[in-house]
Amino acid sequence: MYPPEQEETLSVRDRVYGSATAPSEGRQSLLGSLFAISLFLLIVSLSVRQVTAPAHAFPVLESGIGSVTDVNQLVADEAPAVRERAEAGDEPSYVLPGYPLDIAFSRSEILNLDDGELTTLLLQRSAALVYGEGLDAFDRTGEQAFDRFSSQGLVELAVSQVSRTTHDRATLAAVLLALSTALLGALFAIAAHGWTRLRGLGVAAAVGAIPGLLIFGGLNWVLGKLGGSDPFEADLREISTTVFQVPVRNFGIVVLAALVLVAASYLLPLVERRLPQSSQAELPAE
Repeated sequence: MYPPEQEETLSVRDRVYGSATAPSEGRQSLLGSLFAISLFLLIVSLSVRQVTAPAHAFPVLESGIGSVTDVNQLVADEAPAVRERAEAGDEPSYVLPGYPLDIAFSRSEILNLDDGELTTLLLQRSAALVYGEGLDAFDRTGEQAFDRFSSQGLVELAVSQVSRTTHDRATLAAVLLALSTALLGALFAIAAHGWTRLRGLGVAAAVGAIPGLLIFGGLNWVLGKLGGSDPFEADLREISTTVFQVPVRNFGIVVLAALVLVAASYLLPLVERRLPQSSQAELPAE
């Protein structure tokens, strides 16, 4: 028997790969890849938005600023002299010498608050200032500046990124990426057929989320192992763990959801095939 004339005209590649190289398969692959990339960026932007939200950002800022400035020692050293000035004078506001942020206290606050309360108030106002102004907040006095390549300089730079500006940018990016991810997911579902839509979306979601889980999980693990028992290094580990736990959690949730979609794409067809048989079995015999 000889092959049909049309089959003779097909190339070896077309005969071997068949429909795998069809234009529809190519569109699905492209849409799936774009969906995975968009989803990855969406999770990153959402994680940044969550980290920089005021409820999450202020504790991180207070911890970071406290580490950078050694605020407890600074208050212990400078507060007594400032209190003496406040008792002898009547200036409306006072600042702690050597503190890199322009934080002022009223005369009553200086006189009535102990060192612990003054430190807490100082960190709260510092966090609010850095959140509103970012890195520019550290240049107000010009009395203290850290080498950007030192550990303290890197913490100062990182802490300054936890700001309202970063939060607003992450929010805008999240909105745009959410729209693009939804659009690409819808186009992929249109291009696919049957239960392969569910399976393809699950695989694409896993492809977009697993790298993020590995990257941020690895960074979280590495930073958690760095340093020793030094208080500054301990604070740095705590800040990094607090920040990186957010994307690790978000990527992990998406990976689990992707696995559920893939599993459902195999289980639901089995259920669908069993339903007609069950219905026919329930019909009364004629």
